[in-house]
Amino acid sequence: MTTKADILVSGAGPTGLFFAYQMAQRGHSVFIVDPKPEPTDQSRAILITARTMEVLDSQGLAADILREAFVFSGMRMFRDGSIMAQMDACGDTPFAHVTVLMQGKTEELIANRIAEDTDCKVHWGTELVSYTQDEHGVKSVVRDIHTKQEQVVESAYIVGADGSHSRVRKGNSQWTYDGVAIQTKFILADLTLHGADGVDIKHLMDRMNVFMAGTGVMGMIRLNPVHPTDDDSHVFRVFGNLEGYQISEADKDKISHGIDKSSEAPPTLEFIEEWINKTAAPNKFVASDIIWASYFRINERIANGFRKGRAFVVGDAAHCHSPAGGQGMNLGLQDAHNLAWKMSDVLKGIASDPEKLLDSYNEEREPIAKATIETTSNTTKVGVYGGPLFASIRNKLLSVALAFPHIKETAFKKMMQLFVAIDVNVSSIMTETSDKGLIEAGHFLPETATLRKSYIISSKRHRCIQRYSLRELFIENHEFTVILVASCLASTKPNVHLIEKFWKDTRSKPVRRLVIQSAHHSRAMGKLPEYILEEEASTAEDAFYSEENSNLPNSVSNRVGLYPSLTSYFAGEQPSSVVLFVRPDLYVSHAKFVTNEDELEDALKFLSKIYK
Repeated sequence: MTTKADILVSGAGPTGLFFAYQMAQRGHSVFIVDPKPEPTDQSRAILITARTMEVLDSQGLAADILREAFVFSGMRMFRDGSIMAQMDACGDTPFAHVTVLMQGKTEELIANRIAEDTDCKVHWGTELVSYTQDEHGVKSVVRDIHTKQEQVVESAYIVGADGSHSRVRKGNSQWTYDGVAIQTKFILADLTLHGADGVDIKHLMDRMNVFMAGTGVMGMIRLNPVHPTDDDSHVFRVFGNLEGYQISEADKDKISHGIDKSSEAPPTLEFIEEWINKTAAPNKFVASDIIWASYFRINERIANGFRKGRAFVVGDAAHCHSPAGGQGMNLGLQDAHNLAWKMSDVLKGIASDPEKLLDSYNEEREPIAKATIETTSNTTKVGVYGGPLFASIRNKLLSVALAFPHIKETAFKKMMQLFVAIDVNVSSIMTETSDKGLIEAGHFLPETATLRKSYIISSKRHRCIQRYSLRELFIENHEFTVILVASCLASTKPNVHLIEKFWKDTRSKPVRRLVIQSAHHSRAMGKLPEYILEEEASTAEDAFYSEENSNLPNSVSNRVGLYPSLTSYFAGEQPSSVVLFVRPDLYVSHAKFVTNEDELEDALKFLSKIYK
């Protein structure tokens, strides 16, 4: 039996499901397989960073996550049982908190949305056996693990989201997975804890907690209760090291990343309780009701490229590293977000250079993966390396450093991935730079103050003024967007001819258009401009917005860098506008000042470099 699809996805963990959901939402046929019978019943990866929440929000998934998640207000660090430092949640983001949700629930939520919102079917209990590719496409053999029945899937591309032992990656001899194996044994468990000898465990429920004693480091994070309790006990995730940091040269070429599936029995309740109380001493806890527990190992590895022809790898199939800071699942979800829009535009036939666009996935994500591996590796080494003397010096230095608010804020924002940006020097599609003073190319689109719709056409539809932040206008948006920010001061006249030319000149491109004007210069709000074609009317209603207060610190004009030029001593009679190019993954391509129609025409030539 042969089945045809646009894409075959191997692996239905969070990364594979999220990629499949995005592609199906864009109208593509996706054949996704996973040997598991259903979403995992284990918690595994639990931390969702602020940047990932922003990404999920852009796809309409953030509300589903927050409905089930537990939100923390920061992190607390203990040294020999006493509080050493406390980091408060912060950041220029709507999700300035730590979001915790068990991986099984994350998979379930995305799988449910796939079933509800798309025609895609997740083929549980099905594994990828092998695949071949040529210039025309990919032929994959998949097998039902119960019936052993095989079928062929013909697709344009294959995406491996199937973990560090990826069959997609291993299915091509050109792929390597280079790095090191860490010999250190780690422990991971979800279980019920309550305080003993006067310890009030409720004080540990509002933040992530890290206990340090000698070379031992233990994390303790509250999970949503599996069942209500009559005492002070709650379900927690605990994790940490049992040994000092050491690289295993003997196992350098052996991939042993993740949950230990060897014949060794998992840690017992008594062993885990003893380990917890040793690391958290003099604090004492009583453990009970293990949900699951395991030893795990760490590898630090990265594939030699995330694309080989028509085959791509994302998440752990492309890179693996220490779980320090909870970056792993988040890195994979962001891989999927980067690749989805590019592969979609190629499949739709609208990309001017399909190969360059697909190559940019590796160009943009590989540096971010390498930086994450380096950061998490250094964090792990510092945390568990050396003997008692080194640990004592480390803890004292860490205590001094974290006494400075700026260092604490920077550390928290970094953990929440708020500094992640596209390196314009390595991406072949980031060929333009922003003008001086404007939002930088490669940065994530910032959140803003609200805008209101400029044209209220139907009073029955819109009895109240509709207000949206700039980010809200991008929820479930799948197109490259070009924005003309044409706000100006009340004392100046808007360049209405520039707005008209912008609308007309972008008409033939497969992009979304937005126009932002000052509210005090919006005219005839019940009628669209005459240059709007009849067939564009419905689109135009959702394309023109008015900025009510451009002088606010978080106004669109201030966020993109336009407002300072409007209020500058050197500002001319004709106000500048800004053309802002935003990719479907919400990273800014670049921004340009325009003051006349010739400059606008020159700025818009960029679209021809991306789209036919």
